[in-house]
Amino acid sequence: MTDNIFKLTAIEVATAIRNRQISCAEVIDQHLARIDEKAHLNAVTTRYDEKARKAAELADQAIERGDELGPLHGVPVTIKENVDQEGASTNNGVKAFASLIAKQDAPLVERLKRVGAIPIGRTNTPEMSWRFHTDNVLFGQTLNPWNPALTPGGSSGGAGSSLAAGIGYIAHGSDLSGSIRLPAFCCGVLGLRPSHGRIPFYNATSPAERPMTIQLSSAQGPLARSVDDLKLAYDVMRGYSDLDTWSLPDMDEDKSYPNTVALITPPDADPKINEVLKQAGEALAQRGYKVENTSIDFIQEAFDRYSSLLITEVALQKETIIDKFASEQLRTVFEYYTQLAPPMDYHGYARALASRSHYHRLIDQFQRKYPVIIAPVCTKNAFEAGADVKSVGSLEEIIKTTTYLGSMNFLDLPSMSIPSKEKHQGVPIGIQLIGPRYGEEYLFKTAKVLEQNGFISSQLAGEDAASSMADTA
Repeated sequence: MTDNIFKLTAIEVATAIRNRQISCAEVIDQHLARIDEKAHLNAVTTRYDEKARKAAELADQAIERGDELGPLHGVPVTIKENVDQEGASTNNGVKAFASLIAKQDAPLVERLKRVGAIPIGRTNTPEMSWRFHTDNVLFGQTLNPWNPALTPGGSSGGAGSSLAAGIGYIAHGSDLSGSIRLPAFCCGVLGLRPSHGRIPFYNATSPAERPMTIQLSSAQGPLARSVDDLKLAYDVMRGYSDLDTWSLPDMDEDKSYPNTVALITPPDADPKINEVLKQAGEALAQRGYKVENTSIDFIQEAFDRYSSLLITEVALQKETIIDKFASEQLRTVFEYYTQLAPPMDYHGYARALASRSHYHRLIDQFQRKYPVIIAPVCTKNAFEAGADVKSVGSLEEIIKTTTYLGSMNFLDLPSMSIPSKEKHQGVPIGIQLIGPRYGEEYLFKTAKVLEQNGFISSQLAGEDAASSMADTA
């Protein structure tokens, strides 16, 4: 069997499979071995060895028959533990939900399978996907493959950790307040939070509809190790579904592309992060972009409003969800949150939810001048693993760093975390690209320019950065 298949990109391996340079069986076997090798990370919590091998066998037979192949034919992917996958437990990291078995695939899972992707396992998430760190009583803690003392982030921490370790080429994640972009930031990979409605969400296992702020702010999206892979995964997963009330119909997009970029370097950010942000701005300026250092004066206010809405909605479910199903650890985290952002009364909640339109109006006006924004993912680098449950003060310090993370959900802006080649404590320093609503194409084009400039890191944790077809010779 050829070596280092796991170092390729999804597009490279799909091309090699299509050209019969490698077989689907070889690709899957090497990834299953990679899960064994990286088992100490506890990133992949549910495995599908036999199903994956059978799918690979069928995929190879399709090639022999000369069947039409999808763009991810034979490509291994991972799915987060909080979305329905036929025959799998949609446990969301909760022990009491371990026996909740899905009878059908969620739309995004079905779409990945339809184009030939092969799920090899499900990735870890904190209980109810409600922490900045990935740990739960059902599966335990996920480690950061670059530095185990640091968090892999949450809630898609298993997705980010597995991808950075060379397990799968594309990982599914979900993002309510940074749950794709924070793990991408902490694990040195790319992650996209699309605009609301771009990628449909529906879990048949859900006992009830989600609260309104969560419906309006949560998004499904991909993580990957290259811009092209991220774009391919997004294109496969996106599109209308009648299962999702908020799903957007397919529509023609304006392909014109303004080149004015806002560069945000907050004064409270780590100097290394601001330096990397400036490097990104310089790289774009060299390619003809007009880059202006500016600020968004209402961003903290919008973030605070969003935080209060989320805490209030969770508080309304305390008796039926938190008290009934949560572990002591999650109850502690929730108690810390309510100390920092006390739940609002009904009048306050109604006013806060209505204010969403006000902040949308402000950011729309800002982005008429600056369609693309370069900003921090977090203003500090990855925190110590488990720091969010140490004390209310520790959680408060973490939350202070996430203004540009959660506010993007409230403002419903597509946003992408990308890793640079600069490192802190052994982890690539990530930055965030932010586009206008439904302007994902702006992000991919800008990210591609940075990738071509050599700004984006594609290095696996603990591995040589080199990744080419020569490795498969």
